[in-house]
Amino acid sequence: MTFFYGFLFIALAIWSAIFCMLMVRRRADLNELRMNHAVADPLLSVIGTLFSVLLGFLVAGAIQRFDEARINVQEEAGALADVFRGAAGFPEPLRTDLQNKCISYADVLINKEWKMMEQKKSSPEAWETYSDIWRLCVEFLPANNGESNVHQAVLAAISHLGNYRTLRFAAMVNQLPLGMWIVVFAGGGATIAFTYFFEVQNEKTQVLMTGLVATVMALNIFLLANYDYPFSGDVRVSSAAFELDLDLFKKFLAKSKASPTILPTRFQKPSRIINEPHVIAPLPSAK
Repeated sequence: MTFFYGFLFIALAIWSAIFCMLMVRRRADLNELRMNHAVADPLLSVIGTLFSVLLGFLVAGAIQRFDEARINVQEEAGALADVFRGAAGFPEPLRTDLQNKCISYADVLINKEWKMMEQKKSSPEAWETYSDIWRLCVEFLPANNGESNVHQAVLAAISHLGNYRTLRFAAMVNQLPLGMWIVVFAGGGATIAFTYFFEVQNEKTQVLMTGLVATVMALNIFLLANYDYPFSGDVRVSSAAFELDLDLFKKFLAKSKASPTILPTRFQKPSRIINEPHVIAPLPSAK
């Protein structure tokens, strides 16, 4: 939910509550409402307490799911960075191919899949790129212990990448069901409606009280709607972690091309030494 629609919902809820209260006040007998205070007061306390506890738990659960989705996205980006860095331990052409696939994966997530997740969809291109990363690493046969250690570390990073990717899509569909939303709106409406059964001498005071109760209810429902789905609206999990990855990947490759790796002296091939014959100048002849 965007802030515009959220504020529109809050304003509509406040004006609806005040309008209904004024209609009840115009048509009901104020003396009769005054006589119902003894019964309405404890009932309002019970209903208000039960609904506030329910709504509080729902909002807290939605915020927790939102934080978990944000952490999973950061962990997925971290696993992708581990794959990219680990690829530096592989020989060519696997090193370049794997690093390019990591760049393609981050680019697809930022420019395509993140927008598709607003409609609860995933990118087939991102899944294909992820499969290519797996294939490149699985098909590689290490030639020595060093490559074997790097191979195992990269495989573990790719496994973590897939796990956190799955958790991201699980968070995409883990929302409150329609039945729970009906309970939320019905409970909020019933709590506000109970304030109509109290008679207040000053009409403006009762308008203010009803408006405040409706504002608190609407704000909590607005929070619940914002945090319920973490990948859409103005309050959502962004792709900033992958954008940082992509920027670092490109800088790393640009730096590698600008300054190629120089082998240590003991790994360099010996330079050819050309032995030129010594030229001895003839002695001057004696006259």
